[in-house]
This record gives sequence, structure tokens and C-alpha cells, in this order.
Amino acid sequence: MDSPKISKLVAIFNRKLRTEINNQYEHLGLSDKNYFYLEKIHENPGISQAELLRSLYQDQSIVTRQINKLVADGWVQKKFSISDHRRSELYLTPKSEAILPKIKLIHRQINQRALASLTPHEAQVFGELLAKVTAEYQPHNSTEA
Repeated sequence: MDSPKISKLVAIFNRKLRTEINNQYEHLGLSDKNYFYLEKIHENPGISQAELLRSLYQDQSIVTRQINKLVADGWVQKKFSISDHRRSELYLTPKSEAILPKIKLIHRQINQRALASLTPHEAQVFGELLAKVTAEYQPHNSTEA
């Protein structure tokens, strides 16, 4: 059986989602990239940049640049760890905490529109399958475990 062109379909779907997210976030001064950083920091207050790097599966220079931008724009605060002064910990600022509910609402609305052609059961199965392959798939050149 010939499988669908998963990489092409995922790329198209991703591009459509990112375009809409960026349009929605533009007036907030954010982008689709910022959201994932803010979400991870919100879920893990005090996360180190190295831990964030591993969880996002991004190049170190990209993560560093993005974190520095979020700090400069007042969305994220870096604090030195009390137990290890070499480690900086990342926290959301009151500015980002205040906007987070609006950002989450935007994402829920976009997800609902994106999955509107599916039945509720299909949407649930799609989400579960997508989560499974995202968690399990590792590119051949990956050094991640």
C-alpha cells in the first residue's frame, strides 16, 4: 500500500496553522515561535535554557536568539539559580502571564477551525496519533535518546 506523502501534508498543514497564528499574534507583538517558548516556560517555571533546548528540538543558536528576544521584549525573565550560579532559570514576566489566557484562546479557536472537517472522534484520534508520532519519531541524524 502506498502511504500518503506525510511530510508534504504536514508541511502544508503546519504552514497554514503558522500563517493564521502569526496573523492573530501580530497585534500582540508575538509570533508562532514565541508561543511555544512561553508555553514551555509556563509549564516549567525555572526551566534552564538547556532543558528548554532539549524539549523544543531546536538548534542552540535559535533558542538563544529567541530567548534573548523574549527577555529584551519583556516577556521572559532570566534569573541565576540559587543553587548553581552558572545556570540561569527562565520565568514568565507579569506581562506574559497576563496575555497567556488570550494566547491559549487563540490556539483553541485555531485548532477548532483546523479540525472542523473531522468528527469529534476523528479529531481526538488525529490528536492522539499526532502526539504519538511526534513523541516517538527521531530523525536519523538525531543524537537525542
